[in-house]
Amino acid sequence: MMNAPTDLSAHASGGVKRLDHALTLERIALSRGGHPLFAGISLSIVAGDIVWIGGDNGIGKSSLLRLMTGLSRADSGGICWRIAGADCPPHDLICYQGHQDAFKPNLTAVESLEFWAKILECTASIDALLKTVGLSVRANVPCGQLSAGQKRRLSLARLMLSQKPVWIMDEPTAAMDSEGVNLIHELIGGHVSRGGSAIIASHQAPRMNGLRTRQLILKATS
Repeated sequence: MMNAPTDLSAHASGGVKRLDHALTLERIALSRGGHPLFAGISLSIVAGDIVWIGGDNGIGKSSLLRLMTGLSRADSGGICWRIAGADCPPHDLICYQGHQDAFKPNLTAVESLEFWAKILECTASIDALLKTVGLSVRANVPCGQLSAGQKRRLSLARLMLSQKPVWIMDEPTAAMDSEGVNLIHELIGGHVSRGGSAIIASHQAPRMNGLRTRQLILKATS
């Protein structure tokens, strides 16, 4: 039986950095191969917000997330990333969980988190993080031998290691069983309650993890 998640402040060197932050999109438009995906999208996310992004396959959910992370550029419109009232690069604000888990297959789960902890300059307890995401018994298993669901759990631990205010998650429940899905929602709720925010693209119906949960449905541009 998996252990229930506990307060991340016990694991991640103080948890989320409690700075005011904002991610703002102003009339964003994007096309693919000359075909418009979406246009006129304006959105503002601040501390305590959760935004669920829905829509049909191929509508542009992942593309919109990549724009928010700064990994790609819009055809028009503007995106602003801010911490404590000052502009900042996207990577100072955001931790992104995409479709690819990006773990080296020959490193064990614990070695992978130790690597990311050094990169992210985080003094979290790796053992505690693995316990939180239900991977204690798989700690010394190479990532290449983990199941798809276990790799998603390891990605959740990396999100917590980041201590970034904004979590951007692309289909985080993919390959997860019902227990894993519940874990994701508990972690998101805890992150937001401590001053973070989250943007989630998902085919599943959104859960209302707080009073400031919103939904954005992308529709085909004619």
